[in-house]
Amino acid sequence: MQLRSLLLTAALGLGALATVPAQAETSIQISLKDRYLTLLDDGQVIGKYPVAIGAPESPTPAGSYAVTKMDPQPVYHKKGKVIAPGPNNPVGVRYVAYVQIGTGEYAIHGTAWPNWVKLRAAVSLGCIRMLNSDVIQVYNRIKVGTPVVVTN
Repeated sequence: MQLRSLLLTAALGLGALATVPAQAETSIQISLKDRYLTLLDDGQVIGKYPVAIGAPESPTPAGSYAVTKMDPQPVYHKKGKVIAPGPNNPVGVRYVAYVQIGTGEYAIHGTAWPNWVKLRAAVSLGCIRMLNSDVIQVYNRIKVGTPVVVTN
């Protein structure tokens, strides 16, 4: 009887595993050369967005990273200045940190200056700037731990 219970438990356990759907892997690729962020789901492109990147004196670092934190309503702090969340915030309407280097944090975020993104300019302090509408789309598809690959 004990062997029969063990076999039944094993069979039910295997059946349960077989019905669990595989999770697709969402990832982000950023081309510094082309100045586009590509959002992938299980290797398939689900979105491609223009970005502004780091200026020559403050370049965006290339490498393989992962999302470390996400803020749906970022507050901007710099030199004692505080700007509330919203479209006029320098980091826009969403903030996705993906790497900490020394005391600096690099992130994918929106912007109050969409023309720089439309021009795909090299103007930031190293972060990836996106149109606010685009960063919301990306933000809604990712989570902490999502891989971020930045290439030259």
